[in-house]
Amino acid sequence: MNSYIIGVLLSMLVYLVVGVYVGRKVKNINDYYVSGRNATTIFISGTMFASMLSTNGFMGDTAYAYNGNITTLVLLNTICACGYIIGGLYFGRYIRRSKANTMPTYFWQRFNSTRIRKFAGIITVVSLSAYLLSVLQGTAILMVCMTGFSKETCLLLAWTCIVFFTLYSGSKGVLVTDTIMCIFFLVATIIAGQYIFNASGGISNLITNLVNNPNTPDGLLSFHGNTNGKSTFDILFYGFTMGIIWMITVAVSPWQAGRNLMVKNEHIIFRAGTIGVLLSVFFLLYLYLMAISVIQINPNMQEPERVIIWAAFEVMPELIGVLLLTGIMAAGLSSASTFLSVVSFCTSSDILDMKFKKDSSKINFTRLIVFIVSLIALGLAYLDLSSIRIIAWFASTIIAASWGYVAFASVWSKKLTEKGAYYSMLGGFFIFFITKILKEMFNLPLDNIFDPFFLAIFGSATLGVFGSYKERRTKNEVDFFNNLHKIPSSETILSEYKKDRIFGWTLIIAGFVISSFLIKYWAIPYNEALGISIFK
Repeated sequence: MNSYIIGVLLSMLVYLVVGVYVGRKVKNINDYYVSGRNATTIFISGTMFASMLSTNGFMGDTAYAYNGNITTLVLLNTICACGYIIGGLYFGRYIRRSKANTMPTYFWQRFNSTRIRKFAGIITVVSLSAYLLSVLQGTAILMVCMTGFSKETCLLLAWTCIVFFTLYSGSKGVLVTDTIMCIFFLVATIIAGQYIFNASGGISNLITNLVNNPNTPDGLLSFHGNTNGKSTFDILFYGFTMGIIWMITVAVSPWQAGRNLMVKNEHIIFRAGTIGVLLSVFFLLYLYLMAISVIQINPNMQEPERVIIWAAFEVMPELIGVLLLTGIMAAGLSSASTFLSVVSFCTSSDILDMKFKKDSSKINFTRLIVFIVSLIALGLAYLDLSSIRIIAWFASTIIAASWGYVAFASVWSKKLTEKGAYYSMLGGFFIFFITKILKEMFNLPLDNIFDPFFLAIFGSATLGVFGSYKERRTKNEVDFFNNLHKIPSSETILSEYKKDRIFGWTLIIAGFVISSFLIKYWAIPYNEALGISIFK
């Protein structure tokens, strides 16, 4: 048994033990679904960032950076990160006031509509089930690299870990294990990065070395990145539009914004969002710098999605490599547990909506759903369907495309009615679905502002307006809307706002820090290497 196998099994054992311990504290349905609504800043920020990053951040995004598009990713992530603040301030804190257990339940309460609740539940299940499947497979592939076990064995190991603590401890367990996993992969990556930077000649010399390296991808260090045969405008606009897409996704999707239903108070929403912004900008830049540093050591990799995995095996001491790879695995397990819990809770509470006299009965029923959903995901993962990538295309942003408009309008529009909201969701879903098929399968040039996401958002908003035309809101809708805008007395404590200001100033200072870093260690060395002085 090698050290990588020990690392995998030991980390899984820790997560299982934590899940069992936390699960013993689950007393009622609120504990199981929304962690008793007492989650603190560190747990909310931990679960949001861990589920956002996943194995795709460590494998897919680093490959994109390695191939020459680190600047595209920096632009995309900076815009995306704004969703943590915009979503929290203009949506998240209001849905918390509804005291709903799931986001489809919030829409049901807001519009007094069972059909909206069920359709929102179906959208959530369709989207996040595909996410769950892709993350489960990605985690298994990583475990194969680490352990040498068969893919089937690794799928079973990953499934066992995920389903056990999710089934037993619900949201409480997911929050705690997600946060532990998040801290673990943050620390492991930061430590491992030093070995990669040192092997590539030092981070202070990285830009100069890459400029003089004939193997550096075209445009890697320029403001636009590798255009891959397209125009500079195309690649810049791609980063900008994708950033907006993911900003809206972060702001309103149940696996991100839904975490706001669990917070102890509204101030935590802003503070956790601030941490989410800092991690999205600083940590991901650090990760991408690790990826492009490998160009100095191992250029032109045939499988660039394994750039960090290769570095873990070849560049750093074995113990550090074990820590890094088990950290990446933790990111995958974290995302999978989040998706499994959200899908299962929506299926049980919003789609099936069975009534129980006791909380314990509903918890047990939800646990059964968790088990069934996980079994289905495991079975599909074993089939290794070639269409999984196609499914993932549709899953990526379909939730935000379907109800992005409805989410914000539910808080801010006094004209949106039940009929308008329902038509808006239907239109957003099917416009995205159809146009995505046309783009991915029939190569219809739907890019930039004509991306299926933007077409769906526009169609959704249009249908929302026309569907509400000459319609009147019911008394229940009006009362619920007005109550959303009443600040609870518990949220008016002055000392809490003073703490919020500290987080706000931290964001401002962080902006100056990241800008200064990029100017000193990127812009100046890059221009000097090209023989250009930016001070003349």
